[in-house]
Amino acid sequence: MKKRYLNLSLTAALATTAFLGLASTQASASDLTVRFAWYMPPHTATANQAATIAKNIREMSHGSIKVLTYPSGSLLKASNIANGLANNTANMGINAMHWWSKYAPALQWDTIPFLAPNATTLLKALHGKLGKDVDAILEKHGVHVVAWGFYGYAKSYVNSKRTIIKPADLKGLRMRSEGSLSAMFLKSQGATPVAMDSSEVYTSMQRGALDGATSGLSTITSRKWYEVGKYVTAIHYVPLVYPVQVNLKWWKGLTQQQRDLITKAAQSSEKAAVQDIENEFTNDIKLLKAKGNQVTQLTGKQLSPWKETAGVMERKLYLKETGATGQKILDDLKPYSK
Repeated sequence: MKKRYLNLSLTAALATTAFLGLASTQASASDLTVRFAWYMPPHTATANQAATIAKNIREMSHGSIKVLTYPSGSLLKASNIANGLANNTANMGINAMHWWSKYAPALQWDTIPFLAPNATTLLKALHGKLGKDVDAILEKHGVHVVAWGFYGYAKSYVNSKRTIIKPADLKGLRMRSEGSLSAMFLKSQGATPVAMDSSEVYTSMQRGALDGATSGLSTITSRKWYEVGKYVTAIHYVPLVYPVQVNLKWWKGLTQQQRDLITKAAQSSEKAAVQDIENEFTNDIKLLKAKGNQVTQLTGKQLSPWKETAGVMERKLYLKETGATGQKILDDLKPYSK
């Protein structure tokens, strides 16, 4: 009887140990802290989307996934966030697609004007073959896309010298460029392109080292470049893609449940982010006018010379630099270009 009691006690002890071990494994699998970085300032579409994603992850995981946020370049700036995501300085981040072009030139595709009519259409393409092909390139550089976001409509212009209506009006201006294709286009029009982090533009314009800059209206307003540049040309033609990315090695180390939850939390922010950039474009124009800037919004026939120069030229330059890989991405976009 005593022997039987000892055997039962041993069995119970082993069962308890196994249960505690399983509970410990489950706890470690569910408890997670995510370092999430972005460099855009507050009240921009990108910053709003990032804040929403962080909130979604916390709520959907019931607190088992904690999110440490690093906004406004507090951990990684525009110039080093791609490398910071690849080396896992941040586990997760949002940054411009074109910042990856120094590693993979084909990833500057979204800076080419007139590839898609709006962000809603482009989002559909990104959830199809285009998105898979872009992600395949990014995975070679250590990151994976979990959702898509948009910075807004890029390549508007601000400067302190004169109104810009046609590309030839850029001649003689020293302008901050946005990616290598942008730089080549500015140079072709007689301007002097300058590669510069967006955080440095205000001071450079204030001191006269720059005459102006090309970027989206959200940057022109949020970084207050309008204070040092009276003339603004607003063009609604390039929704720049800002993918929500994770470090690939870190991502593979998570449980499937964690990956599914983070993906769902990120993707549920996409539609609101698209609406945000549309509202932002309209509201930024109103703000600039209220601040006393001279705002020229190009529409209809006014866009023709930009399509004939920037549109055609940048496609040719892009394909010359990227070859078959670039052609594959442009082919992915063809069904969505009208």
